Amino acid sequence: MINRVSTASQYQSLTSNLMRKQGELNTSNEHLATGRRVLTAGDDPVSSVMIQNYRQEQTLITQYQDAITLATNRMNVTESTLTGVENNLDVTKQKVIRMINGAMAAEDRSAFKDELQSLYDELLGLANTQDESGNYIFAGTQSATKPFMQNGQTPPTIVYQGDDQARHSQIDKNLEVKTSLTGNDVFMEIPNPYGDYRPDFSGLQPDSQLHVLTATNSNPNDSNNYSVKFVDNAGVMEYQLYQGDPTTGVLLDQNTYDPTVGVNFDLAAAGGAGTLDFQFDGEIKLGDSVALTPSKTFNVLDSLKDAINNAEQPTSSAEGNANLQRVIDDLNGAFIHMNQQRSQVGSVLQTLDRQGEQHKDFELTLNKAQSGLEDLDYSKAIIDMNEQSMALQASQAAFNKTKELTLFNYL
Repeated sequence: MINRVSTASQYQSLTSNLMRKQGELNTSNEHLATGRRVLTAGDDPVSSVMIQNYRQEQTLITQYQDAITLATNRMNVTESTLTGVENNLDVTKQKVIRMINGAMAAEDRSAFKDELQSLYDELLGLANTQDESGNYIFAGTQSATKPFMQNGQTPPTIVYQGDDQARHSQIDKNLEVKTSLTGNDVFMEIPNPYGDYRPDFSGLQPDSQLHVLTATNSNPNDSNNYSVKFVDNAGVMEYQLYQGDPTTGVLLDQNTYDPTVGVNFDLAAAGGAGTLDFQFDGEIKLGDSVALTPSKTFNVLDSLKDAINNAEQPTSSAEGNANLQRVIDDLNGAFIHMNQQRSQVGSVLQTLDRQGEQHKDFELTLNKAQSGLEDLDYSKAIIDMNEQSMALQASQAAFNKTKELTLFNYL
């Protein structure tokens, strides 16, 4: 029996074969044009899934790298600003030290007051520093709010308008870093150089050179004010320790003053808890009294304002000189504090740099792995394309011959 194949069926088969070969050649051309072996999941399903995973990882790395760049810029501005603050405090301290010099004339002190005001304005400007995007770097998360402003009181004081929430950046799946410092932490809550109390020197006698070294209380919950007054008892200097002030307060203790021991008192003896320890140096005069108000921190802007307010006090003023010495103590403490803050920033910058390098290394690894799956072997691809081109040409030639054949060719 002879099987017959219709002309239409044969034509359709040849046409489909030509289209298939043309499609294969087109695909080869596309692979060569893009340089990629895997263009669709159909090219290599397993490799296609892995390539997609690599691309997702690379997208995450790009996001982390962008976050690192922004954080690095912000922390560089912060570090530079803190360096400026340190320089400002150092210059201010040197000027205040010169003001305590009794040989300085009144007109010189007046000139120094103007310089201190300029330094104060400069420090306030540094506290209100903005980054390249206009964000206030010390405002916490309220970066659009100017953090330090004068209130409407008389005399005006500086108030902090930011918040206490530092900004953070996600720089890896499991790594978030702090990328800002709040104004409260940097300028308003500097550790008190005396410990737990701030001294007031309005009760000093003329020519007194009393200086507070430390003022501490082992009981952190004690909110009472204390005062120490130095009195004469039969030619012996004694101290009187008061809860409150010497005029209306409660006398807690009176004893011989030994400068090597200072003033120590166990509050349990007065029905309280904790131990007071106050240390002094300098030349103490009979009748000197020092008021001590609990405070574990101070703000450096107020300290500079104290220097300005005491700048024109006569050099013979014991209170004025003691206040200026307190400013020097504050500036020393503030300088140490700023250095610590800058060290924190430096640590964050190191973390950002280190993590950025790790991302770069991982990105190279991903690119290499993806390249191994995705990149085209050009030599093989060109050989395959040439073979496909020759096969297509042969099929086209055969098709042309076949479609020209008729029964009349054999008559």
